Amino acid sequence: MYGINGKILWVDLTSEKIWEESIPETIYKKYLGGVGLGAYILNREIKGPIDALGPDNVLGFVTGIFNSHNVPLGGRLEVVAKSPMTGTWGDSNCGGKFAPELKNTGYDGIFIRGIAKKPVYLKVIDDKVSIEDASALWGKDAYETETELKKIDPKGQAMVIGVPGEKMMYAAAIMNEYGRAAGRSGLAAVMGSKKLKGIFVRGTKKIQPYDEKLLMETIKKIQIQFRNSMDLVNPWHMFGTTQITESSHLNGDTPIKNWAGVGIVDFGEDNAKKISGEEIRKDVLKSYGCAQCTLACGGHVRRETRYGKVEGHRLEYEGTGAFGGLNLVSDLDAMSMSFELCNRYGLDIITTGAVIAFANECYEKGILTENDVGFKLGFGNADAEVKLTELIGKGEGIGRILGMGQKYASKVIGKGSEQFAMHIGGQDLPMHDPRLMPSLGNTYISDPTPGRHTAGGIGFNEGFELVLPFNHSTSNTKIERYQYNGKGKLQLFAAAGQEIINSTGMCMFSTNIWPNSYPYRDLIKAITGWDINEDELIKIGWRIQVIRHMFNAKQNVNQYEIKPPGRVMGYPPLTAGPTAGVSIDYETLRKEYLEEAGIDRQGKPTKEVIEKLEIEPELIAGLY
Repeated sequence: MYGINGKILWVDLTSEKIWEESIPETIYKKYLGGVGLGAYILNREIKGPIDALGPDNVLGFVTGIFNSHNVPLGGRLEVVAKSPMTGTWGDSNCGGKFAPELKNTGYDGIFIRGIAKKPVYLKVIDDKVSIEDASALWGKDAYETETELKKIDPKGQAMVIGVPGEKMMYAAAIMNEYGRAAGRSGLAAVMGSKKLKGIFVRGTKKIQPYDEKLLMETIKKIQIQFRNSMDLVNPWHMFGTTQITESSHLNGDTPIKNWAGVGIVDFGEDNAKKISGEEIRKDVLKSYGCAQCTLACGGHVRRETRYGKVEGHRLEYEGTGAFGGLNLVSDLDAMSMSFELCNRYGLDIITTGAVIAFANECYEKGILTENDVGFKLGFGNADAEVKLTELIGKGEGIGRILGMGQKYASKVIGKGSEQFAMHIGGQDLPMHDPRLMPSLGNTYISDPTPGRHTAGGIGFNEGFELVLPFNHSTSNTKIERYQYNGKGKLQLFAAAGQEIINSTGMCMFSTNIWPNSYPYRDLIKAITGWDINEDELIKIGWRIQVIRHMFNAKQNVNQYEIKPPGRVMGYPPLTAGPTAGVSIDYETLRKEYLEEAGIDRQGKPTKEVIEKLEIEPELIAGLY
């Protein structure tokens, strides 16, 4: 095989056994790497319902086939497991530099099962693998843990959890590079359940591509197109994702006041300007990129706040929405410190900001009191936002409950608080509103990972044209925003395209610079020697999407039965702002997509689609 290692590493923490498994090239051709390979392995190993925090859950760290080959924006990692947060397929995509470092050890992925008897970390230096005592690291935050592990070899990379992960809190994130996070699906809680404090990898091996000349020529063409697109590139370099913060808080994209408010009315233009990309950029010392990145949308910042000094990563859009408009806070001191605390403790910024908004509404409705919390809450209370973030990070007091996410917290708090919990299937929702982009609501309820804006779909293309990672016959198809019929196939194709992104190790922002044009076909040929055309790529992505649905069916999850909060879908509709009067026909959108994907009313892939996509019998075991 070329371009890949052809083997994965297995670790059983209960028995302390470590072994290698060779993966046939035929499997790579059908599932690539990343989320595709992860979905194949987990479906093969998990044949029925399991406890996500028990020994039978398998936690995978999987590289993409573009990792380690200098493909621009091709350096991302996929983390997979059953989600304790939703009870469904769980995956989380992470930047930083861990993925190519792992691939250079000679393994395309690490899969971990069992539970250690005491806190441990995994050390992988090329083919030398060991389970090490992490008792001295238990109780340390994510920054401290990563610093300690990097003392093994400063050139190595580490994925770590902080105290929230140790306490198996669903808001916890797996951290790399002091601020790059695999934050969604609650997978850090899985890591904590296994008593696995971190993974350190150092790889010195080189993976030989099939055709190095073709690879270099293709990369050169990519770089030329990149240089010719500087009008698209510069905003990413200058502002990162915060380039949309101000406009999104006003145009209906950012959910406001726990999804009950209107940006232009309840937040206002002045507050939106206070937290704009231009304002945030004033704290940036220098821009940086993840592994193999030319876009460099990250930024290292320094800010003196009234809460103390912040020296870390620039705010991202999701953080500005979660700590900003969702909570009616426009104080950059508070938002910057809350973001920094999330990175230090190891917290998902979306879940943390979202559960604080839930707490604020509960407080204003009299469900939570000052006696319950220890201090006053309420929308617009910047100091309380910082205090709550710290309590969640420490897993103390009300923070221990809120750190489990809104579904769990609302059950514990009770008193009708469930009506203010804005989650889908247990996943606290991101900072993009389906009332502006209805098909995004379909993605939230229909993707195997509920409540995720980074899952595939046509939501962000609505009102414009379909954008895929590569050129395809359906590219540039016009998508009407508030039309509910006839979108199922386009939704499926967009989901398939996203699975190709997540299986090759690409960054989804690549489609912003190379819409419908990234040369996946040439890159795959140059790296692996496989001839795979664009129609076949869609089929591969579809296959991956279907076996992710298959995993859910094995866990007794029926995608048709996942219910969204009425507020999120416009029931009742807003009475003001850009999306006033909008109520989404999400059932039509869901039905058409699932039927196109080949998912029956019981939430299971049909036998016809299993045959058409040539899904292996070993994956189907336990399904029917």
